[in-house]
Amino acid sequence: MIFSRSLALVTALLSLASPVNSQVCGILPESTTGFTGEPDWQAIIEIAFPPWAKPANGCPRLNEVGGELLEGYKEFPIAEEGKFNPCYYTKAFAGLDPLLGGYPSPIDTHYPYEFAAPFMRQPGDGSTHHCPLDSPTSTPIQSCPQVKHGCDNGAKDCVKFSDDHGYGHFPPFVVLAAVKNAYNECAVDSDVCEWFDYDTNGCNIPKSTLDKLVYKSFGVNNTIQFQPPVIIDGLPSNTFYRQEYINQDNVCAENCRGPHYCSLDVATEDVWGDFCPYVHTGEKAGMYRHPHIALAAFELWIANLCMPEKCSSTWLDSPNGKNYGASKTSTSITWCEMENNEDLMSQPAVPYQWPNSGTEKSIFPGLELYEDMAVKPAAGSYVMEYVALKSVTSGATSGVAIGLATSGIMMVSTVLSFIW
Repeated sequence: MIFSRSLALVTALLSLASPVNSQVCGILPESTTGFTGEPDWQAIIEIAFPPWAKPANGCPRLNEVGGELLEGYKEFPIAEEGKFNPCYYTKAFAGLDPLLGGYPSPIDTHYPYEFAAPFMRQPGDGSTHHCPLDSPTSTPIQSCPQVKHGCDNGAKDCVKFSDDHGYGHFPPFVVLAAVKNAYNECAVDSDVCEWFDYDTNGCNIPKSTLDKLVYKSFGVNNTIQFQPPVIIDGLPSNTFYRQEYINQDNVCAENCRGPHYCSLDVATEDVWGDFCPYVHTGEKAGMYRHPHIALAAFELWIANLCMPEKCSSTWLDSPNGKNYGASKTSTSITWCEMENNEDLMSQPAVPYQWPNSGTEKSIFPGLELYEDMAVKPAAGSYVMEYVALKSVTSGATSGVAIGLATSGIMMVSTVLSFIW
């Protein structure tokens, strides 16, 4: 049965600690197929985000990146109300109704280090890349800046504190590792239930607490220094997260963009890697899970132990998932045109085209989600200052236009930052 493993682990997890006297901590259950001490994140995710039933043979998969469906693996799971897709290939539906096959975005799970761009019809809307409002549609989204402050030595996996945005953006697997470390040490260090402030943050751990936990694990002289979430020299890194499933069996080699499996044509075109599907070949096909989803599940699992009457064990039923999934207010990123707009595992179209055509046959979201709005009212915290700048590759934007845009953007920032 699809749920037998998860239900058994639920019992094991709950037996680790009791909310009585608020002290809830202990060593997390280990993965049965991983390294010693590696938590079973998949089991924790499935408690907060219970999955639809998987096909009998497992998730559909292709014979190669950009290839054809393998015989015996062509059956897709059937969507179930209030549950989530067990065969996950694309972030295109993040922020939308779970029946479409996606999971909440980092904005939806209140990941405090996302520093996302606003939804104003520009390339990269809602992503960590801040493309100016007047950017040409041909703009490579990955070429637009992120709100982060690199370290002086140029180290790739390092961010430095600044007065403007603190440490800025860094990946959720860093925070996940920090919270895991603190949880495993809490018996001698602190009461994890004291991490929460329900009146201000519901069932999420406040950013002020996460700041301390992250710095404790990764802080060095006012910087955050970490390793990528992979195997290094045969051993798991200090942020190892198996569910990324990066370049399994070396099927995309240098064409992979992190956990995104791009074809040679797409990599050569230099398309933003996020538009490429996740692992979709081999036995791990469909099993990728975002680290911000693991973090959201872990936060909620601890919150449920500490405050069971306030924090449901399932995300959609908790305060954290309130009002989630409406298309008009979704945090879904505007997608690009795909080679096959009806195929979940499709590669981006070459030559690159943005936005997606959004036709009736296309399953991928285009600008139609904005309807007739200039700004999509997607609740969340956004950095507004960069999108109002003129693009260096397009015609000049008048000072009046920038002033109007900035004024409107700041109003959105003030109002929407606090609607969860």
